[in-house]
Amino acid sequence: MNFPINIFEGDICRTIGSREELHEFASNYTMIYAAGGIVTNESGQILMIYRLGRWDFPKGKVEQGEGFETAARREVAEETGITSVEVVKPLPSTFHTYLLNGRKILKQTSWFLMRAKHGNTVPVPQTEEDIEDAIWVERTTLDEKLQNSYPSLRDLAGKIKNDIL
Repeated sequence: MNFPINIFEGDICRTIGSREELHEFASNYTMIYAAGGIVTNESGQILMIYRLGRWDFPKGKVEQGEGFETAARREVAEETGITSVEVVKPLPSTFHTYLLNGRKILKQTSWFLMRAKHGNTVPVPQTEEDIEDAIWVERTTLDEKLQNSYPSLRDLAGKIKNDIL
């Protein structure tokens, strides 16, 4: 992990400068690990999902004994039906906090740049996970979608623009 990192507590961004500082911060939280994909297709579009009133990228919790890359591929497939992707490279992780049943959670999501292998396959939203829509977004409208997203994803997009544009 490369420091500094940003941790989002709602809309507030806290910058953490070292592994020691991260351990100290994290000691007040239960850690949850997730993985996800920033998936592009042959047309250069980016895969996004719409869940709980916000645009997002497909991601989810890493299961016991599962690696981050495997979890990211699985989550992309489960949440969008896009099953044939290749991992191009790892991207920076995102961090955010939230409350779950009174517990303070710190979630680290490991991201991967991915490419869909079979053209412009039509995504299918996983409605059981409250995903209302899964679509390919034109790069020219990505910033617009991210305005109705999470601060950690806007931060990530700013860091990886050169990777996906």
